[in-house]
Amino acid sequence: MKNNRKKKITAIRIGGLFILLVLVVIGCVYIDGSPNMNQGTEEEPRYWVNAGDVATFTLNGHIECAEDHSNVRLIAAILVPSSWNARENTTVTYVATGLEDGVTSYTMSPIPVSSQPKNQTGLSWDAALKNKYGVGTNVLNDMEWVAFQTDKVYTILNHDNPTFTITFKCKTGPKNLKAHIGFFINHSDDGIGSSEDHYKVVYSEECFQVVNGTGVEIDYCNFHFNQMEPLTALQDDYITYSFVGDTYANDLVDEDAIYFEATAYTDNGKVYTVNERSDKTLMMKEDQAFTNTYSLTIWPTDFFGIEDGETITRIEYLFTNADGTVSVSQTEDDAAATGVESDGSKEPFVSELLCE
Repeated sequence: MKNNRKKKITAIRIGGLFILLVLVVIGCVYIDGSPNMNQGTEEEPRYWVNAGDVATFTLNGHIECAEDHSNVRLIAAILVPSSWNARENTTVTYVATGLEDGVTSYTMSPIPVSSQPKNQTGLSWDAALKNKYGVGTNVLNDMEWVAFQTDKVYTILNHDNPTFTITFKCKTGPKNLKAHIGFFINHSDDGIGSSEDHYKVVYSEECFQVVNGTGVEIDYCNFHFNQMEPLTALQDDYITYSFVGDTYANDLVDEDAIYFEATAYTDNGKVYTVNERSDKTLMMKEDQAFTNTYSLTIWPTDFFGIEDGETITRIEYLFTNADGTVSVSQTEDDAAATGVESDGSKEPFVSELLCE
């Protein structure tokens, strides 16, 4: 390579996703072979984990340096559901030849929240990535970016060709879910600058699953008729329930008014139902001109009239018109998503109010 700071972009594939690595400062970065996200064996591949288990990902590659550079750190960030607590529960290590002996494992650590990207002053790395990319291709906001950096800094000389293998061990959280996992690559000399030549962000095309955990499955990947914010809430929290009417074709969006009908179940077996049509249950349209999303924020304890000493464990609900002749429930959501007509039953949406 000529010493002309030529930019090199290398595409790599992890399972069903592509990652673009760009490290202009230290030269060209290559991925050798296919990184491994398989949680099983070659004969029986598996791309899911049980709740609380550790998912292991490995990445092989090499660097062809275009010119001399010193004090360089590799930055790698991941976007995962917040329930994973990735800052505390993810370890990142690597081995390298050329720069290292190719056998000894070295560590990458979460970037301290007090450390700011060079070109994003006033924000931590995690906050800067959330501010820039949000939750990526996911549809629920309860996700977080966590950025890591090599603990060692390196001087890489022109024509150096080190190789590396990076291993990510991510302990998953307790909840059943599926989500698009996001990846971000940068380097310390850039710090999320103005040129995207220095960094790239990508998201898994397929959903990564956590199974055999707690609660109903949370689907971060796909839009549904129903949304709940926050995803983790208790009866004394304010919870916003939304009917996302543009998700699939439906008759409810043509109604003059849309109401929230719900039943709360408590830990001692009591049932509280609210099915009135009033200002208490009327859902408000978020944007009068451009969307058909209707929302209602409730304080469950007050909304259902829960007695002292009782704790709500789950809320079942649906969205309906004024006289109850048109409604959207989990049944319609499943039928629209799968293309399979329902049997006429009305299974409600379910939100579980569980402590972490």
